[in-house]
Amino acid sequence: MSANLVIFLAIVALTGVFFYLRHKRAQDPAALKAKTAKAAAEARAAAPRPARPAEPPEAVFAKLRKRAFETTPESLRMAGSLGEDEPYAVVMEIGMSSVVTLACFADGDASLVYQSGGGMVGGIGHESVRKASKEFIALSHTAVPLMAPATIQPLPAVPETGQVQFFALTPKGALSVEMNREDLEEHQELKALYQSGQEVVTHMRKVQEQRRA
Repeated sequence: MSANLVIFLAIVALTGVFFYLRHKRAQDPAALKAKTAKAAAEARAAAPRPARPAEPPEAVFAKLRKRAFETTPESLRMAGSLGEDEPYAVVMEIGMSSVVTLACFADGDASLVYQSGGGMVGGIGHESVRKASKEFIALSHTAVPLMAPATIQPLPAVPETGQVQFFALTPKGALSVEMNREDLEEHQELKALYQSGQEVVTHMRKVQEQRRA
């Protein structure tokens, strides 16, 4: 028998063994089950997923507003470094056709949300906003004596059209004051605080415009 014939017969034998083992594996229940499970998983991954329904603007507004009021000195890493009446967060709300809520924090962060939808969070990432937010917090110290303890839970009611309300969050508790915008002229501390808050809003809107551009 020639060498070439021997090699040919060996190849034929190996090919036969390969197909036999492949056929036997295909008939193996465990292998078949694993193959079926893999195919099902791939089919699920490829199938289009239903879109998650978008939350209405009022729900998003309420969630972000609630988050601002739940801020603590610990979350800002300021625990133990504040006086009991020293604000670490201040919320200014303006009642218009819908409510506008500005929340500023002692670390320079700020958020601006509209009850009708839209706004901006993460102001701490922008130097102009961060600077204006800290100035707003610093100025709030002079307005604290005009505020009273806020006892409405879980959150105070939002202001009506034409009203402005301020909330100062301190280690001792939340304080608030509310009045008509026209009456701010009679209270210089609150008028100055309102103007400072509007400065924060202006910087945040500029950031939004730059993003759109």
